Amino acid sequence: MNRSMRVAHALVRAASAFLSTLVRRPPAAASDTVPDAARTLSSGLRSAGVENRCPVCQARFRGVRICSRCGADLEPLMLLVVRAWQLRQASRQALDAGDVERALGLAIEAQGIQGTESGEALRLLGAWLKTVCAASPSRPSR
Repeated sequence: MNRSMRVAHALVRAASAFLSTLVRRPPAAASDTVPDAARTLSSGLRSAGVENRCPVCQARFRGVRICSRCGADLEPLMLLVVRAWQLRQASRQALDAGDVERALGLAIEAQGIQGTESGEALRLLGAWLKTVCAASPSRPSR
């Protein structure tokens, strides 16, 4: 691996670590199991700066599957939030591994499901790193 690629890889690892510290992870983030949808929605949305409200009646979200005000089933929303969270985590892991193209694709997919500030930062970082890596004079073949 040439010097510029080593520097780029070190930059990716540093940026990934920096993003991880900026984003407060839900308590289940350390485990390999799929997080509980309600716990992820209540803590994940709060840390992402997303308004915790029922999309039907705008009542504050209380961490339950059924809205306490209108009775709407919030499980589909919870599942989407969990999927977006998983994609952002996978994107961070891809960045850590140096796979910029995969990280960017995952970040774009996550933003398509649920747009968050941290997800947008991850997408922008991936796009920038892809540009930097593409501008590198010699890239190792895969």
